[in-house]
Amino acid sequence: MQYKQASWNQRSILPRRHSSRCSAFPRNALHQSAAASSWRSSSHSNLPHRRHVSRALARTLICPPPPPVKAGSPVGRGKGWDEAGRCGRRARVTGSAVAEVAARGGAGGETRKEVVVQDGDGGLRAAEASRKMFLLQLSQDQFLVYWAQSIWWQLQDNKTFLAMLNHVLNVDGFYFSTTYDLTHTLQRLSNTSPEFQEMSLLERADQRFVWNGHLLRELSAQPEVHRFALPVLHGFITMHSCSINGKYFDWILISRRSCFRAGVRYYVRGIDSEGHAANFVETEQIVHYNGSKASFVQTRGSIPVFWSQRPNLKYKPLPQISKAANHMDGFQRHFDSQVIIYGKQVIINLINQKGSEKPLEQTFATMVSSLGSGMMRYIAFDFHKECKNMRWDRLSILLDQVAEMQDELSYFLVDSAGQVVANQEGVFRSNCMDCLDRTNVIQSLLARRSLQAQLQRLGVLHVGQKLEEQDEFEKIYKNAWADNANACAKQYAGTGALKTDFTRTGKRTHLGLIMDGWNSMIRYYKNNFSDGFRQDSIDLFLGNYSVDELESHSPLSVPRDWKFLALPIIMVVAFSMCIICLLMAGDTWTETLAYVLFWGVASIGTFFIILYNGKDFVDAPRLVQKEKID
Repeated sequence: MQYKQASWNQRSILPRRHSSRCSAFPRNALHQSAAASSWRSSSHSNLPHRRHVSRALARTLICPPPPPVKAGSPVGRGKGWDEAGRCGRRARVTGSAVAEVAARGGAGGETRKEVVVQDGDGGLRAAEASRKMFLLQLSQDQFLVYWAQSIWWQLQDNKTFLAMLNHVLNVDGFYFSTTYDLTHTLQRLSNTSPEFQEMSLLERADQRFVWNGHLLRELSAQPEVHRFALPVLHGFITMHSCSINGKYFDWILISRRSCFRAGVRYYVRGIDSEGHAANFVETEQIVHYNGSKASFVQTRGSIPVFWSQRPNLKYKPLPQISKAANHMDGFQRHFDSQVIIYGKQVIINLINQKGSEKPLEQTFATMVSSLGSGMMRYIAFDFHKECKNMRWDRLSILLDQVAEMQDELSYFLVDSAGQVVANQEGVFRSNCMDCLDRTNVIQSLLARRSLQAQLQRLGVLHVGQKLEEQDEFEKIYKNAWADNANACAKQYAGTGALKTDFTRTGKRTHLGLIMDGWNSMIRYYKNNFSDGFRQDSIDLFLGNYSVDELESHSPLSVPRDWKFLALPIIMVVAFSMCIICLLMAGDTWTETLAYVLFWGVASIGTFFIILYNGKDFVDAPRLVQKEKID
């Protein structure tokens, strides 16, 4: 459908879907930074020789971080050079006239080559002494001794870091605008002062949703260049020009993912000490008709207590609630900020009320009751129990239960003259275990109910007319919410969302069940064997981990446990031998049975050992240590 130009220039305000990977994103700067790091590590072997300065001996101390060593210190024997050779680290050498470091001694008493540094007018940086050692000048009197092994590790780490940055940037869902603040809702923007409107987009942006904040940190300190620094949003945006009863209006859906406590499905759960919830997403639905604008905002986020659910090769790892953490402190911090930003909170908890999810539901309900805030309402709805056997019509039970609360919360509405007619007094905060599949279904139903009230008030729908009866718009609406579900799921879980057949068609289908099974298998593989890399990529991109130029070995170079290779090989060999024994029968059936039983028991036993030590075989994050819940 052809897009209809809006009076507030929405076409320039919100980027189209194909522009979601930000064209203005400073990717070149990232490549240049990585290239610069690589140059510091390796590009100092073919530099011009200039005037020779006086020589002095310096003792090298190999320990991270390397302490300064003054010129003229006595040369140590054995320990320094040998440890450097084994660990691949580097030493810091200082002195106003350092020209030579004599590496003498060693475990076997051998003498190594001298390192000659020639100083010039700032042009000379380092001279190669041998294949095993380099000397890099940091300043007039500071040098770093590099071992070739250290440089090789740094080059490998640089390649990995660059791959991580590209991995994040290749995920769909990055948006920016040069004219409109995408990080704020319509209501927040309408309740601001004129001074706020005059601020640059970077200054006034909601920092929860600025995903390139770490990359813009240097520009943030320079107000004169703020107009060139655009905040980037991560999530989902779609916009459509629609017609009902011959009346045209623009319908927009925006989901904003928080960069606080960002991460992947199983490695980032619950809240942190500041009250930031994992997978927190603010979703805003906007309608623009004849100069009037209306919006309805909902939020989702992980259950706001300290809990974890680490992958361990099992299909569904058991969630673990911390016994030592102060849950009330983090819980109160979370909802204090939510009440300040959004107002009243209607909490819809969709997790199972039995099995492994039951303790989380009980803890959540207890925390709400203990807080005793009049700004919070708690509703527990066992989604899977109520909708089992494909009885998805029973979702109307929940909608009827919250209908009065939704009318009380209302929605935001401003008329064509710019006067605020209605304010949204609070939000629905929905959650399931992942805050993806079940959550998206409920949010789409609540948003449809609000949209119907808005369109009736604006005069687009007639009194008594239902939105579900508008076939053309219903198709647009359902597909947009299904696309929103897929975007949020890919960014958090690595695959498209489950249950999107209901969102798209309004009913559960057998094909949808098959697709859910396929996506579940892909999720299992990614959550166990690739999410560590994904989590490290996000931490590096957001600045949760900073590359230290003085660190020869990053956490990436930590070797895996021996069980990681040995046990799978043993299991494969044992299983293969079991099959061979079945195909190549022995002289007697008892002999064949004995061989089959031996190798079969060996393969099964090894399998259970691997399963028991599952956490050693999954791809875990390495850059930032995640909380461990006992």
